[in-house]
Amino acid sequence: MLRFRAAPTSLRRAADIERFTGDRSGPGNGAVMTFNERRRAPRIRAELPILLEGGPAEAGGKTLDISTSGVYFEVPHFIEPLTKVRMELLFPRADGHAPEGRISFDGIVVRTEPEIPSPDVTIYRTAVFFTYISETSLKVLSMYIGKRQTS
Repeated sequence: MLRFRAAPTSLRRAADIERFTGDRSGPGNGAVMTFNERRRAPRIRAELPILLEGGPAEAGGKTLDISTSGVYFEVPHFIEPLTKVRMELLFPRADGHAPEGRISFDGIVVRTEPEIPSPDVTIYRTAVFFTYISETSLKVLSMYIGKRQTS
């Protein structure tokens, strides 16, 4: 979910408006809200196979996007936010056949959509923030993201 901070309107908070919008004209003088990306790590769209341990059961799924600080993916069951998970991510070879690489990491679920489990839902979209990833795995992931950003 994107959150936008409402621009302050009182005259005594003109410095907040300037800091928020970069506009020195003050309140009521055409100040425009801007959105500043808060993510520290670049995020790319990628559909990669993922294996998950934790939550109600082991499961396989696919990533929707990934960064060096977390992953957003689809799985067939609901995972409660704040659940600790261990995951493996499989990278394909350039020819698209057998997996080229596998990295493991630990994380914590920060968001699941829909927000409550339902028998009618077959796919849940889940965001995990990495709490541990080895230096080697982080290097592999960084290289993969870097290649995908430039192509």
